[in-house]
Amino acid sequence: MPNDPSDPELTRLLARAFDLAWERYFLPGRVTIAAEVARTQLAKRLVELARQGERDESALAAGGLKHLISLAPPAR
Repeated sequence: MPNDPSDPELTRLLARAFDLAWERYFLPGRVTIAAEVARTQLAKRLVELARQGERDESALAAGGLKHLISLAPPAR
């Protein structure tokens, strides 16, 4: 799969990975960053991972989720 941002298969892959990571990120009781910031950061991270060659949906979602969790303030 090429790194062409206009590639429809890559776009679908990133969208599915985004949705998967997003539904796992906002869990009851989890301290999170603002949704608007989180969505932007998640999208940027997924694109970065794809540019590095990652094409596995689960791995993309896991990488995005890990990134979001790392941005959240520590729980009190």
